[in-house]
Amino acid sequence: MSQNRSTLKRLAVAFAATLMAALAFGWSAQASEVTLRAVTALPRQHDLSQSFLSLYVAKVNEVGKGIVHIQYVGGPEVTPPKKAVLALKRGVFDMLHSPTAYYGGIAPQGLTLIASNKTPQEVRADGGFDMISKVWKEKLNAKIVAWGEWGAQFYLYTDRKPPVKDGHVDMSGFKMRSTGAYRPLLTALGANIVSMPVGDVYTALQRGVVDGFGWPSVGLGSMGLAKAVKYRIDPPFYHLANLVLINYDKWNSLPQAAKDVLQKVGAQYEQASIDRMHQDGKADEATVVKDGVQIYTLTGKARTAYLNAAYDSMWAYIGKRLSKEELETLRSKMYKAEQ
Repeated sequence: MSQNRSTLKRLAVAFAATLMAALAFGWSAQASEVTLRAVTALPRQHDLSQSFLSLYVAKVNEVGKGIVHIQYVGGPEVTPPKKAVLALKRGVFDMLHSPTAYYGGIAPQGLTLIASNKTPQEVRADGGFDMISKVWKEKLNAKIVAWGEWGAQFYLYTDRKPPVKDGHVDMSGFKMRSTGAYRPLLTALGANIVSMPVGDVYTALQRGVVDGFGWPSVGLGSMGLAKAVKYRIDPPFYHLANLVLINYDKWNSLPQAAKDVLQKVGAQYEQASIDRMHQDGKADEATVVKDGVQIYTLTGKARTAYLNAAYDSMWAYIGKRLSKEELETLRSKMYKAEQ
């Protein structure tokens, strides 16, 4: 009987030790998981924010369980969009998803991604990412993790068909609502620029305050603007440039396993977001057709001249903010001229 009690005691002690070890291991694994606080420059419900949250954040949290976890903090309610990159620089939060146009005044090199007509993979292969990555580190204390939503482009919409003169689209006399992304092209085409909040555009079109506007290839249907115009000029131009950034000090503090997850999922997200933008673009295309917008398709020399005007005007705009040498080097890595 004494021997049985001794055996049971040893088993109980061994079980307790095993249980404590298992609990300690589980606690240790949980404690080692790194949490990164992320912000989007656009509202949470925006198509582009949703692309980032569903295709990158959710995937990192799935693949990186026990290694790295991204906690979404919020959008513009956390910090104004144009100040978000400076907050990231100071380490107020760890990650940011934002259009590069929002901080073009600080890092005009980011506008080269808008003016690029190469894929993110081509830009990387040609060394363009290496160049701007150095700028992001120096000026923004940030590392570029991924370039998202490249698959969305831009269009011009008008209430009447602009004429083509000497092989060039002539928008003289057109009053066009514009943001910084469209201003260089519209100015090159001779349009008059009008600035106003996007929420006022529909009424402005109805009242003749403006004759058209520029818009990405996604999100038009949800704003109802297709009902207020008659023409869309094809082909599209530029590409969206939304970068996923991480504070460089935070990046340096991460274990290699966490870095591997963030970069591996980032590469997958770049392609997945392109596919998503193409899908969302098809939905917008259906809205455009349903609402009776006529597609004004430029061909031949007019098409080439239109695209060259779009890209040349943006590169000229960027060139006012960079040295000639840096501009020419970046352009060679980001852009291939229309033939």
